[in-house]
Amino acid sequence: MVATLRTLTLGFSLALMIGCAGLSEREPASAGWQQHRAQLAALQHWSANGKLALRTADSSESASITWRQAEQNTQLQLSGPLGIGATTIDSDGETLHIRKGDEHTTLDISTPDAIVLNTGWDLPLSALIYWLKGLPAPDRDIQRIDVNTETELLQQLQQDDWEIDFQKYGEFQGYVLPTRLQIQRGTTRLKLVISRWQVAPR
Repeated sequence: MVATLRTLTLGFSLALMIGCAGLSEREPASAGWQQHRAQLAALQHWSANGKLALRTADSSESASITWRQAEQNTQLQLSGPLGIGATTIDSDGETLHIRKGDEHTTLDISTPDAIVLNTGWDLPLSALIYWLKGLPAPDRDIQRIDVNTETELLQQLQQDDWEIDFQKYGEFQGYVLPTRLQIQRGTTRLKLVISRWQVAPR
């Protein structure tokens, strides 16, 4: 369990990395998608509860997750069965604080490669702030985007060579948000199942 949460902590410590790349494919111009996209882009205060499973070539991990987002401020809570080894991650986009029991680690993430150098992980989890809501991440390369023409919801996305499959959606407080998605590149696969969204538009 300790190794599991350490692996997940390192992976989610990348959540504040910011990538810079131009868009290689345009997003659909339909009015329905643009309206849906604008509604979700304006959603800056939210929380999501669920479970995740992370698989790499060397390991397979799982945990419960609570993700709270308030503009640029992120708080992640990861825990295993019965809360053993609970870990909290806080960041304002410049500094990352990781707390697990009496352990407290602080990382300067103001440079793009800071977290990779400290952890060895290259998951682009800053994009998860957007992917979780069913949006492509801004300022990242898009190779492919597939929006369902009937529902106007994002179904598949290839961004920075990551494949994101939006498998299920639900309605929460007037917002249609993903409840099941899979993210994959190479031998790394992340599955997220969101059981509850709480939105607080500002």
